[in-house]
Parts: sequence; structure tokens; C-alpha cells
Amino acid sequence: MPRAVALRIAGIAALALALWIGVGMFDAQRACAHDPRFACSPRDAAHPVRIGDPQKSWAFYGRLAPMQRDTYAFDARRPLRVPWNLLIERRDAGKAGRPTAQIFSANGTKVAERTISAGAAPFYEPFSGIHYLSSADTPIALPPGAYRIVVSMSGEPPGDGAQRYVLAIGEDERFTLGEIPYVLGAVLRVRTRGY
Repeated sequence: MPRAVALRIAGIAALALALWIGVGMFDAQRACAHDPRFACSPRDAAHPVRIGDPQKSWAFYGRLAPMQRDTYAFDARRPLRVPWNLLIERRDAGKAGRPTAQIFSANGTKVAERTISAGAAPFYEPFSGIHYLSSADTPIALPPGAYRIVVSMSGEPPGDGAQRYVLAIGEDERFTLGEIPYVLGAVLRVRTRGY
């Protein structure tokens, strides 16, 4: 292959990549979205989902059958005040199972809880195009220390089927350049395959 043709192909590929990343950055900033992650449910305390920075805006997508649970772990290195809430898709509202999220301190004391009640607030997430029902979205104040969040599913095992949920925590909406391709892929997965 002549050198000029190879340079032209490389230039077109670089331009396409830059355009793809640029569109992703624009969409992420416009949507004011959480950084989507998947819990790969169920997750026990020995293998929790690690939340690296609880102040960053995260959305953890999980799917639990009745009596199952997911465990998340994070450290507050200084006093922390962040919003957190629990959501289910509006189309899943008729299912009998309901998620509950509880935050525990390192000594096992429950410090907060979120549930989705009959009067849950509707919430439209523009990045994924999904309508949710949301628990209260009030901030929690935590002193420095280690914490875990346990999301458990109520319902009658085993025939009730799995219920999807989203655990949202944090408020700093920021994406690094390296995260943009992952975020675009994750949003596509949520829109087309669920979680």
C-alpha cells in the first residue's frame, strides 16, 4: 500500500475517533448524568462493588431475585455529605419485589435507609430515556470511616422473578476522556438490553 494512502486512512480514522469522543463528551455534559456501572448481581460482603469516590455521581444498575442482595463499599476520608437514592423502572412497578437500600458503618450500625413506597416520585432520566420511580433524594452526612450499602430485595422466592434497580449516589457529574467510550457503551446497554 502506498504511503500516501496509509496516511490518508490513518487521518480519517483519527478524525472519526476524535469526532466520536467529542460527541460523547458533549452528550455526557448535556445530560448531566450519573456514571453508569453494573453490579453483576448478586454481590456479597466478601466481594462488594467498590465505590471509589462517593462524591462522584454514580448510578449502579443491579438485578436481584427475592431474598438476594448486593453489597457496595466505600470510604469517607473526610466528613461527607452526598445525595443518594434508589430507583426502579416505572414499567417494573407492578412486580411484587421491592428493593431496599441501607447504609451501615464499619461497626455494623445502620445509619440510613431508602425504600420505594407507593408514593414514589416519578423521574425521567434523559441520557437513557427511561422513566423511573425514585425514593427520596435527600443527602446523607457521614463522618470519616468505612461504609457499606446493602441493597436487598423483598418478595416471595423463588417464582417472583428478578427486579431491576438503580442505586444512585454522589453529585459531582464528571467524566474523564478515557471514560467516555465506556459510558456510551453502558448507556447503549441500558437502552437496548436492560441490566
